[in-house]
Parts: sequence; structure tokens; C-alpha cells
Amino acid sequence: MPSHLLYVRVGSCVLLLGTLACRRDTTAPAREHVALAPVAMSHDEGERSPSPAGTVTFESFALGAIHGQQDWQSTGGEGSGAAPESRCAVYDHVIADNATMVPTAAREAVFGRRSLRISNAVTSGCYSDQTFSQRAADVAGESGAISRSRDGATDYAVTGARLRNRFEAEWTLISAQPSAWQPGLELVVSPARGDDHRMSWVQVADWSDGLAVVFAERSDPAAPGAIERSLVVRGLDRRRAHVIRLTMDFVDGAHNDVVRVQVDGVLRHAGGSWETYYQDDVNGRANFSGATPAVNRLMFRTGSDAHRGVPGDPAPATRGFGFLIDAVRVSAYSVARSADACRDGAWRELRDDAGHAFRHQGDCVRGAQRLRRDP
Repeated sequence: MPSHLLYVRVGSCVLLLGTLACRRDTTAPAREHVALAPVAMSHDEGERSPSPAGTVTFESFALGAIHGQQDWQSTGGEGSGAAPESRCAVYDHVIADNATMVPTAAREAVFGRRSLRISNAVTSGCYSDQTFSQRAADVAGESGAISRSRDGATDYAVTGARLRNRFEAEWTLISAQPSAWQPGLELVVSPARGDDHRMSWVQVADWSDGLAVVFAERSDPAAPGAIERSLVVRGLDRRRAHVIRLTMDFVDGAHNDVVRVQVDGVLRHAGGSWETYYQDDVNGRANFSGATPAVNRLMFRTGSDAHRGVPGDPAPATRGFGFLIDAVRVSAYSVARSADACRDGAWRELRDDAGHAFRHQGDCVRGAQRLRRDP
């Protein structure tokens, strides 16, 4: 998805960088203090919404290649056995025995015996050969969002999937070297559908002062191909497991989707999706004719985007380490946004802003009214 401009937000400032000015697909770990914009706390902080797809903990996965296990896809992952023409590189993405990596307390609480381990010892400019999570039972996107490939031959949705207006995902992560800094370590996680196309972007990187989370959006109609990145949080303890939750609300129309990022139960950032790219950018429109891709899973990518001036250099020293990822949950469901949407029994298919089912139509109407008052 080519682009020639890059915006980086640090605090309240936005800088426009030329393509040759960026060396890495990350926001630089500057030493100066970075002020984070205040964000209102979520009223459902700390709660976990129900997920039709369940939560994957990897305990029942075989060690080694993750490709093909329980709906996970990773043709470029180590040991996948995929044909060479289906991958651009062999990535250090495997199911690992993490007993020697995760501190005992964290391992017992979250990680168990096995986890997905990913490092960016190897990177490439490709997308569809990276690691994709299990699919949600439904797909999410605006009206008209597309779950099929451009040629129509592949449907990335589960059979019988319906289009919903919210996508929610959660994953738990810890450094595989919790007592040491892994310079250059970074991983991007994106709502996707199984091919090259994404609708958002959350990066976790290991900086000198701890782990950092960075968010990227494409929401400027004047520069729809540009990527604007914001620092969500930095200085996270490498020795602790951290829970990242991404919630995407798809709203029909232009430039109005809402993406929220929580870290360890605290709402840290709210921004836009990548709908502007697909609706307004020349390359985006060429792929989707103004529609957007539906999403139903997560792409875990160790990538290089040299064509956008952000190479994403590999970090060879991270091989065998990187991040351990566990408790991956994905869900697509519809939120009640108007009283009319609750009528004629439709309330049974809707949820409130916290992802909870309604008890009856009146409950649904009140939930929609609350959402309108506090979007």
C-alpha cells in the first residue's frame, strides 16, 4: 500500500517527514519527555467482552510452525511447509515452549507452557505470508465492506459470517528476554482479513526505557496515503505481561470510524481507521473501488516498508527471543447506535458499548441512548 508522506505525532505536534528521512517503521525512542494527550477512561475499564471465537492460549498447539493450527495462517513462518512461491521470507514466528523465558509468576497467570513467539530477526515488504490469528465468527466493517479477494475467488470470512459494525481484539504480550533490552525489536498488529489489506496498525517496540506502544492511522483526506503515528504509551516494564485491547467502530460515511487502544485496562488512545486510504487514495481506490475491506482476524507482522520510506530494518540479534504472545481474542459484533436499530426483535443481535447482550428491547434502546450521549 504505497505512500510518499509520513506524519509522526509526538505529544501535540505533528511533523511531516520526507520519505528519505525515516529509517525505521517505528517512532524513534527519543530521550526527552513525551507528553501524552489526556484520554477519558473507558466506563468498561477492566472488563472483557464476550467473544464468539473464544480466546486462544496455545496450550493445545504443537511446538514449532503455527501455520495451519486451529485456523491460524503463517505461510512465511518458520517450518510452515508452504510452497516457496507463497512466501517472501522465512520469519522467526513459532509456537514456543516458554518455560525458560517467562517469569514464573507471569507464566502461571497468563502464559502457561506454550505461547506464540515472534521476533523481527527477519523482515520483508510482504503481508499475506505473515502470521494471522484465528478468525472471528463474523466480519466487521462499514456497509459494503468486502470480505472477498479482488478477483472474487477467495472469501476470507467463515462460512455464514455476517457483517457487523464493531471489531474487537485483545492479546497479551511479554518480552521473551524480560531482563534485557532487545534493541530494534518491534512488531505490528493489525485488524485484517488474511491478505495484504489492513484497517488499523498498533506497534509494540522495545525501547531503551522499556516497551512502547505506537498507533498509526490514515485519516487525513488531504493526504489519504499518509500515515500519522501517535505514541500511545512508553516505558512499560519488560518483566511484566501487558494486555492490549483494540476496538474498532465502523460508521457508514467518510472519515468517521473510531479506533480505541487500551493498555492494561486503561484507555490510552482514540483515533481513526484506515478507511480514508481506501476511499480517497489512488492506490486504495484501485484495490477496492472506494469500499473498505472487512476484518475478522489479526495480522502479526514483522515487516519492511521501504517503498514508503520506512524500511523496518531487521534485528538479527532478536532471533529465538522477541515477544511472547498469548490469550489472543477476536470478535465481531454489532453495537446498538439508535433506538430504531433495536426494533422488531433486532435487539437480540445487538450489544451495548461494553459488548454485553441486551435483556429486552427497552434495554437496547437505553443502551443506544447512552452511546449517543457518550460516543
